[in-house]
Amino acid sequence: MRPSLLPSAAAMIRRAEVMTALFTAASSSAFAYHGDFDWPGIALANRVMQPYAAEPWRKRAADYEYLAPRAQVNGTPSIALTGPSAEALWDTELAPAMDALGVALHKEAALDLLLKDLG
Repeated sequence: MRPSLLPSAAAMIRRAEVMTALFTAASSSAFAYHGDFDWPGIALANRVMQPYAAEPWRKRAADYEYLAPRAQVNGTPSIALTGPSAEALWDTELAPAMDALGVALHKEAALDLLLKDLG
């Protein structure tokens, strides 16, 4: 039996995010980036934001500190922050805030706010 060559959902999402970054960076548009508040999400943001001069979009320590308790109040299941930490190159206070609260947040925790920003 031949192994499946389909990439994982996470890999597909990461590729889509990188492709979006490349497309936006190639256009004359300003580039803002929002991603997951977990260590792989911070590492990905570092790889995308710095080379393309992207601005953090609700991706600072203050955003995380607002979203983490808000997610709990809204009944979002808590996800433990695991793995080796990563420094956010755009905000030196983000990694310590994430370490202190210990909660991983996916993009969906900020979806309503992101959509409101676009509106």
